[in-house]
Amino acid sequence: MASYGMLNLGNARTAKSPENRRKITNGHGRWLGRVKPVLGWPLLIAVLFWVGATIVMVVGDEPLPYSVGKVLKQPVLSRVTFERIDELATEKARTDAQHAVPSYYRFNTSLVENIQTEFREIRTAAKAAESFEKFLEKHAGRWSIKEEAFNELKSTADTTVTDAYRSNLDKLEKVLLDENMVEGIRDMRSTSDHVILSDPNGKFRKVATTKLNYASNPDQVEALGDRVARNVFMTNRRVQPVFRMVIDKAIKISPENQQFRPVYVFDAAYTRARIEEAGNVPPVKVIYARDDQLLPKGPVTNEALALLKSEHEEYLKQRNNDPLLFRPWRNKRISISGIILLLSIGLSIYTAKTQPNIIHRAPRAAGVAILLLGILLIERFVILRVSDSPIWCILPVSMTAAILAIAYSRLFALGAAGSLALMTSLMLGTPHGMMISMLAVITATVLMLKEIRTRMKMLEVGGVASAVAYISTFLANLGEGEVNFFGDPLYAAIASMAGLSMVQVILPLIERAFKVTTSQTLLEWADTSRPLLRQLIEKAPGTWQHSHLLGSMAESAAEEIGANGLLVRVGAYYHDIGKTCKPNYFVENQEARMNAHRGLAPTMSLLVILAHVKDGLALAREHGLPPVLHPFIAEHHGTTLVKYFHHMATQEAKAAGNRGREISDTEFRYSGPRPRSRETAILMLCDGVEGAVRSLSDPTAGRIEAVVHDIMMARLMDGQFEECDITLSDLARVEQSLVRSLRAIHHGRISYPTANEPAEPAQAKTA
Repeated sequence: MASYGMLNLGNARTAKSPENRRKITNGHGRWLGRVKPVLGWPLLIAVLFWVGATIVMVVGDEPLPYSVGKVLKQPVLSRVTFERIDELATEKARTDAQHAVPSYYRFNTSLVENIQTEFREIRTAAKAAESFEKFLEKHAGRWSIKEEAFNELKSTADTTVTDAYRSNLDKLEKVLLDENMVEGIRDMRSTSDHVILSDPNGKFRKVATTKLNYASNPDQVEALGDRVARNVFMTNRRVQPVFRMVIDKAIKISPENQQFRPVYVFDAAYTRARIEEAGNVPPVKVIYARDDQLLPKGPVTNEALALLKSEHEEYLKQRNNDPLLFRPWRNKRISISGIILLLSIGLSIYTAKTQPNIIHRAPRAAGVAILLLGILLIERFVILRVSDSPIWCILPVSMTAAILAIAYSRLFALGAAGSLALMTSLMLGTPHGMMISMLAVITATVLMLKEIRTRMKMLEVGGVASAVAYISTFLANLGEGEVNFFGDPLYAAIASMAGLSMVQVILPLIERAFKVTTSQTLLEWADTSRPLLRQLIEKAPGTWQHSHLLGSMAESAAEEIGANGLLVRVGAYYHDIGKTCKPNYFVENQEARMNAHRGLAPTMSLLVILAHVKDGLALAREHGLPPVLHPFIAEHHGTTLVKYFHHMATQEAKAAGNRGREISDTEFRYSGPRPRSRETAILMLCDGVEGAVRSLSDPTAGRIEAVVHDIMMARLMDGQFEECDITLSDLARVEQSLVRSLRAIHHGRISYPTANEPAEPAQAKTA
């Protein structure tokens, strides 16, 4: 059924004038009337959005359309000839070169010094002893030698013999240098088959590992001592046992634990330096020609992705100088620009159809355009730089769908967020599977976001959207030959939940930026602990009872016709807050026989009554009442007539003898505006019928129904619903709902008997 606003009689009379008829029938005027609303700011914003989206998508480097785990359906060929360092081959060459470095050992000069010192001390002790018995008595704990060896050492007083001993000791170092005893292979990573031994003069000697002796082997240590003792004192066999004992004492650190001093010790610093030097190998480079196969079919690994990145970087360098590369790139950019133009036109038309208030208000149109462009910028220059996987773009897309559904309508959010998903998929060059996932998440988010009344709502929406994201991504990947229960499906679910959780956090900023009020905010303002409601309850309790009753009635009526019941209920709570300024001038706050208007002229009383609308708006602005509730204060009386004081003024005029002068009703009307929404129209009806029914002495069901119908028809014929989209069918259903509510409020009561009065039969009373 057509809305009553379309039956505006005043507009119809104006349209019948000859001048207006010529304007309407004129083809040029009709065309201009249709085009004019979209000219100016809306058209400029649409053009700027197209230019901005095109710049974001075509300017800058092309994103790499590959990620780890992506399954390639066909081999990837190189678009350019390029040279790439093979990191794995280079690392292998470096490791091989380092492992080939032999271990370096330096001569243990301290071992020679210990042996020489020990031998000189035993010779000195033997020379100083008076007899062999005295020597044993004093040095048996340190040295255990035979008497013939003692006598030999004792004879060193002779200069010739002393020189011979000195010569033998000097030969000790040369004998040890030829010994290949090391402390052990310290660098187990080395693959060399030889080691390098260095003497005190810095000369190196290469020795095969098969010819080495080890200080950790007791047998080889014993053999070493024997060889050294024989070679040093080759001609003096009586001293050899003494010298052998000296060698043991110098070499053996802890015989019980098999710890011995080696002839050559491991030179860790020198070996490490040679290893680092060997690691400075030139990088291994691989040359790929154009059309060479880079990757076969199958999943993309980390190494494969690195190869693709190298090829992509070289492609970006050569693209502008190579006609074979530049021409396809240019054509692709022109194609993207054209597609974005079509999407911009379609989105503009869709916005005009589903959310015309955006088209007619430049700030709102600019806000939506900035939001969509901002999301594209985040996807292009933030997400793709942080992560290699474009699946994380689901996060800002789901956020955008939720923001638009909260700020405007679910139908508009579905189309706008869907357009964003198409542009995102086009920009990223992703397969159709990801676009399907984004559209699925958008649909689930929008359909679930009818209203937000609890803090858990966004988590519930996020849970459903995450499940949809996981399933749709898994099925899309399955269709492309990838069976993966984790990876992209899991990331898509996490991105959806994260996006909608962030919306919950920034919800107050969304409300302020888009100047919208969610159900959760309305519930907060419905709390009677709010200062404005507390003021109303304390200063005008009768008005509060009236407002609270209207809230229940209006909410039921609004839900009957599909309007916003919560909005009209909270609006009813605040519609009469202006009465707190002069509460005693309103009948619901007056005590019996205490009429504040007594003695006032009707015009003065009228000013007080009319002022409660203006005072209410001032209080609303002072206390920061959400703008969506202001119309309930300004429009709940519309431009209706204040009949009581108009009647009093007429009677006073007649009593004064002014019978020829009629009091114009225009002087006794509210300044308006008339209701501009179904919710404020419902509140107007509720306000009128509640007061009228309350004044009935016997509110029977029939009288209630008659009063409601009469007041509704009076408002209808007075033109109060011409500026809102409520239909006659809606009014009929609202009327039925109000009748039911008022019947429930004013139902009959059983009179309880007194102590001396018998109770009447219950069936005789009206229930």
